[in-house]
Amino acid sequence: MKMRNRAIASLAATASAAATAITLTATPANAYSELTVVGRESTVTDYCPCRFNDEIDGTYFQKDAGGVGFKVIHGNASRHAVAKVEFHPYDEILYVYDVKNDGDTLYYKVSYEGDGGKWGLYAAPSTSNVIDVRKVNLDIPEGRRVTVTVYDDKAMKKKVYEISGRA
Repeated sequence: MKMRNRAIASLAATASAAATAITLTATPANAYSELTVVGRESTVTDYCPCRFNDEIDGTYFQKDAGGVGFKVIHGNASRHAVAKVEFHPYDEILYVYDVKNDGDTLYYKVSYEGDGGKWGLYAAPSTSNVIDVRKVNLDIPEGRRVTVTVYDDKAMKKKVYEISGRA
């Protein structure tokens, strides 16, 4: 009788674990219903080098005549940082960060004027690291207006923010 009860208990535990796993994996990835900007800097890079500290890793802009660089840190409803994006006019570099291992990420559509409206969609790699960062060399011609639109979904249906700079 004890063996039968153990077998039933084991089957019940397995079924419960399977139901929990199905419930957890069925949750949509766009969990940031209340994103807020917890940090933002924008600067004309004519007079740089410029440093802007933050809780993630800080930001350093190099001198680039005519450039406008920026960084934006997004936080959750509790104002804890979850993501960061930076545009550096010097060499036209984009950095996208995911700083919370929560199974979600933000997506960054980068577009610039001219050349038929070129754009690309970028996200930080999804690893188990505390901070995930992707560095992208955008190779945008000098002087072009660069717009980064932030989305909470890869399909770009849930826009959460937009900011512009200059290459």
